[in-house]
Formats: sequence, C-alpha cells, structure tokens
Amino acid sequence: MKSLIKTIWNRTKKESDVRELDHPRDLQIGDLLQMSDSFGLPDSLRGQVFKVSGVGTCQFQHSFDTTFSLQGQNDDYFDLTIEEDSGRELAAFSFAISQSLVGEIFDLDAFSEIFEGTCTTLSAKDTSVMNGLIAEEYDQTVIAERGYYYENKDFRGSQPSEVEGEGEPFDYFCLVSKEGNHAIEAEVYEGGQTEVYLTLYRDIVDIKDLWPASKE
Repeated sequence: MKSLIKTIWNRTKKESDVRELDHPRDLQIGDLLQMSDSFGLPDSLRGQVFKVSGVGTCQFQHSFDTTFSLQGQNDDYFDLTIEEDSGRELAAFSFAISQSLVGEIFDLDAFSEIFEGTCTTLSAKDTSVMNGLIAEEYDQTVIAERGYYYENKDFRGSQPSEVEGEGEPFDYFCLVSKEGNHAIEAEVYEGGQTEVYLTLYRDIVDIKDLWPASKE
C-alpha cells in the first residue's frame, strides 16, 4: 500500500480545507494516527503510523461502542476502541488470532474452559509468540454476554436503533490479566464461528498524533 508517512507529508496545509481532529473518538475512514515511541509498547505499535480502514459498532444492551479498523504500513490489521475506566481514558488495541496461534499460546483444553459457563483462570504457555501482547495469566470476567455487531455502521452523531437484534448476534467472553493491561476476548457467532482477540490496554496519551483524511 502507499506509504502512510508519504501520505502525511502530501497532505494539504490549508487550514480551511482540513477537518479538525483532536481526539481518537472522532476518527473517520481515511484518517491517520501515529503511536508514541514508548518502550512500554510492543514493536507492532511503537512509533508506527496507521490508517483507519473501517468503522463498525458493537452493541451490548443499549450501549454502542465504536470500533475502528486500523491498517499498518505492512498491511497488518487490528481494531481500536476507546474505553473509560474509573474516569481514565484507555485505548484498547485488539489483534485477531487464528486457532493455530491460540494453540501456540495456550493449552487448547484449558482454553476451551472459557466457554463452559463458569469463570476460569487461564495461563499462557508461551508469551513470546506475540511479544508485549500476552500476559502470563488471565481471570475470566465475562461469560456469554449477548452482543450485536454492525459492520460498516457508524452511529456517532445519529440515533441508533434501540431494538436489539438488528446487528449480527454473538456471545461475548472476556478474560483480563491481573494487572488489567491485557485481555483475551472471544466472540462466538451463530453456527459456532469464533473470533479470538489479544487485547492490549494503553493510556490514550500513547496515541501521539492524529491527521484527518485529505480531500482528494
């Protein structure tokens, strides 16, 4: 894909033609963000520039969370959501992993217990598979919470439906590390299709810069 850095420098500098972008919550398709060079970030994020390639929405009961799909310079993809924890804004970076990768990181029999209806504790057998994205141990916090996913639907600034069931339904499972910086999230869709994510929570200040999409 076209270099994201080159795209930044090619942006017009006419203030009247550029949309203001002051907060990650306001990202739109085509916008760019750059991460800080903090040593607390994994290599996959540290100092990197990403482009917003899509915007979707997850619904839990009557709450709607905007999900930004980000694309890196090497065509790597992950999701970003902005969350609040005790008044603190966090950036949640979620990386989808395959079943084979799940098997490299966790014992598959132990991993399957997260779907059995009782909260479990899960230990990683190899944290080096994806450095910085895996904790040694997780405690389950959510079991089969019903959610709905709206692909390519952005409800910000509009009135979303108050009726559950209009999105694609899934059951949501979540385990969080003892330090609260890492999570494992799983979404089980109809027919048994399961999406598994490694999620890293960082202070929002780790998003260093934002650029609005250029006008073609």
